[in-house]
Amino acid sequence: MRTVLKKLVSRIGNDADQGIEERKKGILLNLFFYFYFLVAAGFIVFNLAVNNTFALIVDVFGFACGLFLYYLFRVRRMVIPVAWVFVAVTVSLMTFLILSGGMSRNELVFALLIPVPVILLLGRRDGLIVLSVFLFLNLMGFVLFHDASWFPDYDLKMVCRIVIVFVLVALMAYANEFVFGVLYQGLEKLSASLRVGQQRYKNLAGNKEKFVSLISHSLADHIGKFASTASLLHDDYDGMSEQRRKEVIRDLVRISHQNRKLLDDLLHWATVQSDIIPFHPKPVKLEKIYREVIELFHPLIEEKKLSFFLKMKSNSEVVADENMVGAIMRGLVSNAVKFSFPGGEVRISAREVQDKMVVTVTDKGTGMSEEDLLRINASLSFSTEGTMMETGTGIGLILVKEFLQKHGGDFHVESRKGKGTEVTFTLPLAE
Repeated sequence: MRTVLKKLVSRIGNDADQGIEERKKGILLNLFFYFYFLVAAGFIVFNLAVNNTFALIVDVFGFACGLFLYYLFRVRRMVIPVAWVFVAVTVSLMTFLILSGGMSRNELVFALLIPVPVILLLGRRDGLIVLSVFLFLNLMGFVLFHDASWFPDYDLKMVCRIVIVFVLVALMAYANEFVFGVLYQGLEKLSASLRVGQQRYKNLAGNKEKFVSLISHSLADHIGKFASTASLLHDDYDGMSEQRRKEVIRDLVRISHQNRKLLDDLLHWATVQSDIIPFHPKPVKLEKIYREVIELFHPLIEEKKLSFFLKMKSNSEVVADENMVGAIMRGLVSNAVKFSFPGGEVRISAREVQDKMVVTVTDKGTGMSEEDLLRINASLSFSTEGTMMETGTGIGLILVKEFLQKHGGDFHVESRKGKGTEVTFTLPLAE
């Protein structure tokens, strides 16, 4: 019996598509079916022995109904409908036997078992309703037909005692189901927590692969440039002019600064993935962040003589982490400035669409190829020199996308080679 129960729990419990409550009912249904078939078989044998044809027909019909329901339950996996029909068949059969006289006074005690499957399979509320109807119908039958010649000769005192015990069993089954409910709620919370942990583990595993990819495509390339430039200076130092030496050294300084920024970006990205960076969304004014970003890039904007145009309400607010939104704007404005031709223009607009703020950063610079757009959509790192030979780390847009995912925002890029780029993202609006 223990082995059968273990197999039963394992089979039903491993079905990931079922909830805990449904799995519980599946286990109980199996047990109740076994008991039902055992009792029904006993009635069939007894009525064969006493040659009670009418009762035998009823018993065989009930046994056949049980087999059909068992087929629907085990083969068709119809747990909830079968539970209701099983209860309906059991209650109807018991009501018929009580009112028709198919049971002796001693066998009346079988009615005491009805509350257990009814409440455990249907739940506390529906179970009590069904039991109340069952009790009411049988009591009304006793009151209305107890003097009839065909009605069984039940002793009133015994009936009252059975009703009292019936109510007590129903209350015990109700209490048992209540305790089950509390335990199952705890299991459901634990199950949800485990699913979240499992998904988080999968995300971390995927992010680990992405991190390795970023290092292999970005860090190796940048360090390689530094190593080749340093080797050039080392091998040809004596044959170089003073001017050439200074140019190579400037390249080394520039590449070293670039490598430092790359390492910072990689560290920043890694901390975002591990949730080390605090995330504190609150109402933030977009215009304030825009002004700060423009001031940061003012020297390069002046050097390229770029025109900036802003179109947004001065009081536009979003619910976001201020530091992350600042990083998003810096990343996008940096790219717009980097790839704009001298004398070009950059436009930034923000408009409210339902419960979101849609922000667009547009430039008319070098634009991107279809291959580069595919890399962005796949979150692959790559770096392209700007119009004045500016270099980048290759993961700026990856960080932008990660920060937007934190906010539940969307990210979209449209670009044509030689025509410019338009980046659109969304953030939740402040109420």
